Amino acid sequence: MDLVHIVVLLLFTQARVCSASSNSTAVTCRLSKNSIPSELYEIHKWNPSPIHQLTAHLNESQNSIIIKWAISIDSSIQNLTGTWINIPWLDKSYRCEYEPPFTSELTKPSSIQQLWFSFTVSNVCPLLEYDIDAYNLPTPPTGTGDIYIKRANTAKLEWNALISAVYNGKKVVVLFNVSSVADKYIITLEEDTQTLSTTEERRECKSEACKVELDYTGPCEENLLIIITAHFKHCEGESSPSVESTVDCKISDGSVLLIGVGCVLTLIFILLCCCIICQLQRCVLMSKRSVSVRVLLLYPAVDAVFQRSVMLLAELLQSYGGVCVFVDVWDSRSVAEQGPLRWINTHTELADRVLIVSPPARNHDDLKPDVVSGMTDLSVSASASNLFTLALNLVSSAANDPQGRDKFWVINLGQEEKSVQPELRGLRVFNLPRDQEKLHQQLMAGETSINTCCSTFYIKNTLRKMEINTSQCV
Repeated sequence: MDLVHIVVLLLFTQARVCSASSNSTAVTCRLSKNSIPSELYEIHKWNPSPIHQLTAHLNESQNSIIIKWAISIDSSIQNLTGTWINIPWLDKSYRCEYEPPFTSELTKPSSIQQLWFSFTVSNVCPLLEYDIDAYNLPTPPTGTGDIYIKRANTAKLEWNALISAVYNGKKVVVLFNVSSVADKYIITLEEDTQTLSTTEERRECKSEACKVELDYTGPCEENLLIIITAHFKHCEGESSPSVESTVDCKISDGSVLLIGVGCVLTLIFILLCCCIICQLQRCVLMSKRSVSVRVLLLYPAVDAVFQRSVMLLAELLQSYGGVCVFVDVWDSRSVAEQGPLRWINTHTELADRVLIVSPPARNHDDLKPDVVSGMTDLSVSASASNLFTLALNLVSSAANDPQGRDKFWVINLGQEEKSVQPELRGLRVFNLPRDQEKLHQQLMAGETSINTCCSTFYIKNTLRKMEINTSQCV
């Protein structure tokens, strides 16, 4: 029983495939040199049924005719050899042939009762109405032509221009609806059949409502007339459609009001831009003021007087707006916890500038400790000597790194010029107090502020984690 079902299914599938393949018939229409088919001069015993539902219409671009028709699937289809299409206005006839030819196989029981075909005639003028005559070949005996021949016609193109023409004192402003297929428009201003101004508008006018201005400074009278003539491709020799409208001589204040509103809006826009620019500048200035230039101050251990001078320098730098000074005396707890090596490496990496105070030039007699009332040598920082030695090593290690070496500056306490240690040669030198203003300006230079601004968040978090005393930098 299963084998029988399989055989029946295969036979049914084969029948469906044969039926589908037999219905894949295409039509090819060729222009004929003859105005009537040769079959009209012959006598045929059999002829096919007439064609059905013949239609003709222009395509979307209005420059081609699409012709459609249906062929009935009946016993006479095997006699069908072709279809004749005649377009009298174009003086053209076409013979349409079917491939593969129709056979009696199509008349077997099937759900298909009609087959549809279409043919397109290009390069036609959309201004004309075209009559289409069509009939199947071969034709029946004489006397049945009125029934056998089918006719269809195309609709004529409609153009609703909706012209509006207004005189504003210097020009005539014309508004009109364009046609989707017109190639160009000729706009003419006339007065009593006399042409005053004319212009040509081609298809560059993309919008549905086209605006054209004609120069005219003469008097506006009721006999002023606007004439718009549309020209279409493939319509040479045909009468081009024209529409006309009188000019409205009432000068409208709408344009003046529109210009006034535009000027006010432009002024408001300019003021708004100025406010935004000022606000941005204020934000930039405020952000620059809030940026701290981090300065690490290193010095040798000399005596109480020199120590006091270094601390005065630290307080002076700290008093500048936007400068944060790190010095071992103010961060002695961290120095003790981390050790001099880790402390100086960390702060050198985080600092924007490292200021190294050069030791004073002293002879043998000057090496004796100076005693100042209320001060002793015990006030000299215990870590200063180690930190200064490590600073000289850092400078020496950065000898092959110009960018890293530029981070270190030398400070001379005293106006007199003096030689510096070999490790500090080649660095930027500031002699205080003479170069005090110069030092301040270069510390606050733009590039330092930018680099500090980019890393402020990172530095603050790092310092907070290290529990470094930064109360003096707030």
